[in-house]
Amino acid sequence: MRHHTAAWKRLLLWVALSAGLAAFLEGLRLVMGASYSWGGLAARWAFVAGLLFAVRWTQPYPVGGALYVWPWPGVLVAGVGAVATLAYAVTGATWAAWVVLGVLYVLLLGLDTALASGRSVLWRWGVHGLLALAGGMIPVVVSQVESHFAGEEFFVALQALALSLFWGLLLGARGLLVLRESTLARRGLRFDRRWSTVALILALCAGLCVTVRAYQRSFYPPQAPAYEGISPSTPFLCSEVQPDSQTFDGDEVFRRLLARVEANPHKRPLEYGMLALGTGEQRWAQAFRESLLSEATEGRFTGPAHSVKSVQHEAALRAYYLPRVHAAFPDLFSEDDLTLLWEWFAAINRRALTVEWVDWMYGLAFAKWPEGPYENQENGAGLLALLESEGLAAPDLSPANRDYLERNRRGWVARFRNTDDAFIYQPEWINNAYFQSFYTGKAPEDSVRLSFEWLLLQALPDGAPLRYNHPARPPLAGIAYLGAYLLEDPRYVWLAGRALADAEAQAMYLFAQPGVERPVSLTGRSPSRGSCLLYGDSGLPNQVGPLAPDKIVFRDGWSPDSAYLLLNLRFTGWHRYKATNTVTLLYQNGPLAADALDDEPFTWLPVGRSVFRDKRIPRENLNGLLIERSGMSAVLYALTGVGGPWAQDPPYYAEVVAFETGDELDWSHTRLVDWRGWQHDRWVYFYHNGGPIVMVDEAEGPAEAQAALAWHLAGERIVEPVLSEAEGGRRIRLRGGDDPAEVLLVPVGSEGQVEIIKDGDSGLRVVYYAPADGRLRLVTLFLPGRWAGAEAEFDVEEQTLWITRGQSRIILPVRLAK
Repeated sequence: MRHHTAAWKRLLLWVALSAGLAAFLEGLRLVMGASYSWGGLAARWAFVAGLLFAVRWTQPYPVGGALYVWPWPGVLVAGVGAVATLAYAVTGATWAAWVVLGVLYVLLLGLDTALASGRSVLWRWGVHGLLALAGGMIPVVVSQVESHFAGEEFFVALQALALSLFWGLLLGARGLLVLRESTLARRGLRFDRRWSTVALILALCAGLCVTVRAYQRSFYPPQAPAYEGISPSTPFLCSEVQPDSQTFDGDEVFRRLLARVEANPHKRPLEYGMLALGTGEQRWAQAFRESLLSEATEGRFTGPAHSVKSVQHEAALRAYYLPRVHAAFPDLFSEDDLTLLWEWFAAINRRALTVEWVDWMYGLAFAKWPEGPYENQENGAGLLALLESEGLAAPDLSPANRDYLERNRRGWVARFRNTDDAFIYQPEWINNAYFQSFYTGKAPEDSVRLSFEWLLLQALPDGAPLRYNHPARPPLAGIAYLGAYLLEDPRYVWLAGRALADAEAQAMYLFAQPGVERPVSLTGRSPSRGSCLLYGDSGLPNQVGPLAPDKIVFRDGWSPDSAYLLLNLRFTGWHRYKATNTVTLLYQNGPLAADALDDEPFTWLPVGRSVFRDKRIPRENLNGLLIERSGMSAVLYALTGVGGPWAQDPPYYAEVVAFETGDELDWSHTRLVDWRGWQHDRWVYFYHNGGPIVMVDEAEGPAEAQAALAWHLAGERIVEPVLSEAEGGRRIRLRGGDDPAEVLLVPVGSEGQVEIIKDGDSGLRVVYYAPADGRLRLVTLFLPGRWAGAEAEFDVEEQTLWITRGQSRIILPVRLAK
């Protein structure tokens, strides 16, 4: 009777502890914003209960001295884990990942028994802590290695910490279960725990080395898909369109630029310096002197940078303007002023060469010994180059400056495109390339030309700022005018004028632009480049990668109301985001679809990592394919709720299968392959002269897996969707009046479900969920102007799309991949 009572108590304790641990996981998921379901809760309880059940029969026990016996059930569990690990390595199956994680936790609990029992308190807690870290880090590392470290590093650390805590709670639950049980002697495998300790430490060290090396290789692949006609000398393939008739006078554009800088209510020494040089007026020179001396007295840019080393670029801008304003106004500064400023720049130089904690992080990522100069956008090289070329370097630090610049020949010497995938960083990188050219001498003309043309070919036709992978909207007026000055190219005067017109209409002020201190007396004329396939540099600031797919730009012209579409082809670089084969922006008289980039910053992260950008932008915020997580990624999301239900690791590049242009139609076919068993083909058909814009998406993946397609419909004039009931709620009106625009979704074959919800203050999030049969086929039509209200039908047998509006008809053959 007493035996049965004890058994019932153990059973109840086992159930209670399992429920408590499952509740912990459910609470963690709730905090992370994950969805709740009874089925998910039951699965988590079953996982925990299974672990605690297995622990009772698999724990090692001492047989004398340092010798322990691992019972045969434990050895069997290890064997099952080995088979599951092999199966997971070959298939990536989620079931195998569950088994691998379960076996890992059971074995770690067993190791804790062997390594901690009978030792000092300090030793026991050291073992507990080490194994808890292993329980958190090992599964997270497996997930990150297979996803090329697509997760934001701080989010990954949070997930590992949560799993470590979970393993610690498992350890406590195991202790309660076996607290009053005598160890049953069972046959098994003998081992010496001393050698086990050594083996564990060696294994963890080896795993750490492998992980670090994999992380360093995760930012870009050594090879990239090629395309016929693309080469380092011709990285852009473009059609021609009719140029816009508007022209701009270069002198007038310069005056308007200065007026927008003068309108800046937050003027710094930089703006005062640009205004002083551009106008020759003493009042601006005096304001420059006073503000610069104030900063020097405060010692700005001389203290620890912490996580924000981009301040080196701010310091470089001061180093650019000081000698030029001093030369233009020789009597502006007194000897005491100049002494203070030289000492200040010497201190800036010293700080720039100082290694801080964040430099160790960059050194780890970039596979280099940490150094003080900031690598991203080559800010450190730009600063040191100016300090040396302008005579502002600290004399005792000049050899170190020159040594760094000699070892790191960057800027236009190395590439034409910043390796980060964010439009906002190219102008900053061009500034630093410009600064480095003062030190290195004349820059390669082709690289200079291509660096500005990369901006020009992506520019919006109405001059509005373009953004991706960053919430800020960088105006192009200043950097375009610098391009006009350096290249003597009237297209950049025109682009600056068009961007200024938008800035003036939006009452937008501008910041200083180095190199824009005198008018360029050219008549600005419109570009004539049309739709373009762009390849660009890849790699890291200190590593040159292959020329790789970058963007496809579809363009109907350069008039302000011309249609425009930007397709992203990559997920590489330090500042990268998960945009492979997604539509970054669809624009016609304002945005129709765009990346959702307006989420709040992560205030709990370090300042340098808090902005909503890079890997912190989830895939579901973009306009493209979504697929379910699988493998270890799915298991960890099921347990912790960190990261959302959709996979966040698209391939590095989309392969360009075809890109063709014509008088009536430009089109492309791009492809993602081997994304967790999925292949995604996307066709873009871009009709000219105000015609429809058609996207055909076909994805094939594992049987019974589900995929979805997300659209973020945007625009200041967006209205609530008007859905046609006759069409199953697949037509959405974006705007009406004299300039209407609609979206029409046409499923091909089996029809899925459409979800439409508010997306911020000015848009809609539309998600098409395909049936859970491993296939997605959807045609999305954007119908502007006279094509609003058109009907569309896809003939599966003929593989033809019919678009009809009144007497107008388009017959579009579409050859699906499968």
